[in-house]
Amino acid sequence: MNSMNSIPELEAKARALRAEAFGAMVAGAAQSLAALPKKAIAAIGQWAAQRKAYEELMSLDDRQLRDMGLSRSEIPAVVAGNLMPDSFPNEVAPLAGETANANERPQAKLRRVA
Repeated sequence: MNSMNSIPELEAKARALRAEAFGAMVAGAAQSLAALPKKAIAAIGQWAAQRKAYEELMSLDDRQLRDMGLSRSEIPAVVAGNLMPDSFPNEVAPLAGETANANERPQAKLRRVA
């Protein structure tokens, strides 16, 4: 292996490996660039959906928000996905000893999800 012929062979192998690594790097960069428009469109779609949800929640009055277990100050965090009510009951049953028209209900507990 110490012959003079092996040095040019090693240099050729090194060039081939370097070219292969460079090609893999360029291919990875091309794939990332190709995926960029799709990711941008998805991010814009998500932003639009969050903006719509924010506007819809902000259009509710305080009583409707309280019925859902939210306060107006929690809307940005809920829309961003940072807070999530423990449950959104489909039907609210009266608490023991109160009439069906009682307006004071305990607020739902929120939990941090992120």
